[in-house]
Amino acid sequence: MARWTLPGLLVAGQLLFWPGLPLIAGDPVGWLAATVVIAACLLAGAALSRRRERPLPVFAVVLAGNVVAVLVAPVDSQWIETGDALLFLAITPLVALFSVAVHAPGRFLPAVFATAMAEQLLASVVQDGEPGVDWAFQAQAFSAAVVLYGLVLLFGRRRRRFNAERADAARRLDAARLAGRGAADTERRRLARELHDVTAHHLTSIVVNSSAAEMLGDQRPELRAEALDFAARTGRETLEALRRLVAILPVTAGRDDTPSLGDLADGFRALGQRITVDLPEGDPPPDRAAAVYGIVREALTNTLRYAPGAHVLVRYTTTELLVEDDGAAGQVTGLGGGRGVSGMRERAQSLGGECTAGPRDGGGWRVRVVLPGDGGSVRTAYPWLRGPTAASAALVFLLVVVVTSIMAVGEEGLPRTAAAVMLLAQVVHAVPLLWRRRDAWWSFAAVVVTGLLVPLLVVPGPVPAQFGYLLLFGCVVDFAAVHAVAARGSRPGLTWLAVPVSAGTLAFVMAVLLAVDDSDKEFALGGTAERVAFVAVMTPLIAIVFAVPAAACWGFGFAGRRRRDRLREREADGLATELEQAAFQALLERHRIAAGLHEDVLRHAADVPGAAERGDLTEVLGAARRALTAMRSLLDGLGGRPERTPPEVSPLRSE
Repeated sequence: MARWTLPGLLVAGQLLFWPGLPLIAGDPVGWLAATVVIAACLLAGAALSRRRERPLPVFAVVLAGNVVAVLVAPVDSQWIETGDALLFLAITPLVALFSVAVHAPGRFLPAVFATAMAEQLLASVVQDGEPGVDWAFQAQAFSAAVVLYGLVLLFGRRRRRFNAERADAARRLDAARLAGRGAADTERRRLARELHDVTAHHLTSIVVNSSAAEMLGDQRPELRAEALDFAARTGRETLEALRRLVAILPVTAGRDDTPSLGDLADGFRALGQRITVDLPEGDPPPDRAAAVYGIVREALTNTLRYAPGAHVLVRYTTTELLVEDDGAAGQVTGLGGGRGVSGMRERAQSLGGECTAGPRDGGGWRVRVVLPGDGGSVRTAYPWLRGPTAASAALVFLLVVVVTSIMAVGEEGLPRTAAAVMLLAQVVHAVPLLWRRRDAWWSFAAVVVTGLLVPLLVVPGPVPAQFGYLLLFGCVVDFAAVHAVAARGSRPGLTWLAVPVSAGTLAFVMAVLLAVDDSDKEFALGGTAERVAFVAVMTPLIAIVFAVPAAACWGFGFAGRRRRDRLREREADGLATELEQAAFQALLERHRIAAGLHEDVLRHAADVPGAAERGDLTEVLGAARRALTAMRSLLDGLGGRPERTPPEVSPLRSE
């Protein structure tokens, strides 16, 4: 219903205004003109109902209807001047243009704006092209149309940014709600993956190392001491890692102290693995390091578990991670929980990539992760026509057009040099608005300072005193700066100071211009003292006049700021609430898993370093196996099924 309200009101208003009122008053109306206007109204109304879904076609249809109405049905009556009868129909292109600015890509705006201006120029020529037309006035009217259509575009783009911010906030809130509903499951999967990594890397290494020392104890007795030392050290690391995973404080996944891939490879080489590391691009960037490290660690542990002694290649580039072994050595079984592949896939998906794992041609196993490359920034056809900077530049341009159009109202006798200087002064005065979003106070200060330079152009400068008042039309720039301070300035409680400062500055400049203007001999002031007194008396009086529009601009900007802040605060509160609920559910799940760890896993894992310190290698192996069994039972309780079933094994072989 809302989409039909504005088009319906415009159509009804146009049909009532013309041809309705002339017919009611008995004024003759041409049937062709009436038919064309009615058809154009109905067409524009029907098109505007689809302005949100199809903004560009709707704009084209509305503009075409207006052109036809202007060309074919120029209307005139005893009480309506030519062109005024299409008053309501002339509003429809503004509505369509606003919809284009809100819902269409920015690259189309230059062409749309140029088309709208061409239609305005055509309408002006058709309606007022007879002899005797004041073309200077028509030029000013066209400039006013440029400003009006430009402001519509600016407000439309501002609305687009507002809608985008609200939509982004809504997506974040929905994501937080979804995370809250699945927080327990997410935390369960995360802890299961991390626990699997810890046990796979630490406990499996102890089992493999201790088994090798027992089997080869007679041939290489030095392996026993090495295995005990490794078991003591790694057992303590296991206990520390397990306790850290289930600590009450949040787990620092992806923390900054993630080891490099080279250090990881060195650790596995100490266990007898033959590893070649190929890192042509260096180690992964910080945002990828933790996930890549976890994938490589899991892949190397699988090789240690299922194919000890095999040669392993680890290669990382910005778009690919590859870990593959040749499967040259015999394989063992009975150590894995089968969740390594799913953990690697989850980590790859967190980076936006895909992970595949499976047998390799010619024997062995391959893990390959395809990573998204650096796509770079998105480029558009008009990179300069995007974002707040472009909007600020457009605003500056429109304000300069407004001021120069007002200054050009039929003033005779203004020297060209003075006109050029005045135009340059207005441009310099408006340019600081380009920075009003970045630092509103500094932008406002620059506007005030450049405004105070106006008297220098009149008193000793090239602008005649009787034309100096034209420079005061630059006050629209000052009011825009006041609005920017109210809307975006730091220390909101002090932004009201911009009103008296702006009004006082403008009043001072106007008082000075009046004091030095000697064109009216009857009211001319004589002497410096008299002029100074005049400025001192008139400045506060004139400031009251300028304070009214300045205060209105400040109030409009401050009200928008309060509304924006309230929306953001409400969105932030909702997001914080959902995130707190998600964190609470995750904490409950962490406590539950911690209880399971303390019950069995940590107890058996704690026996490993104790047995190693006593020199009991058999007990080290038994405690590590019991800890692995308990961990497998815990992981089974967390859900998930084994994904990699190792083949039947041949015995562990020595080199």
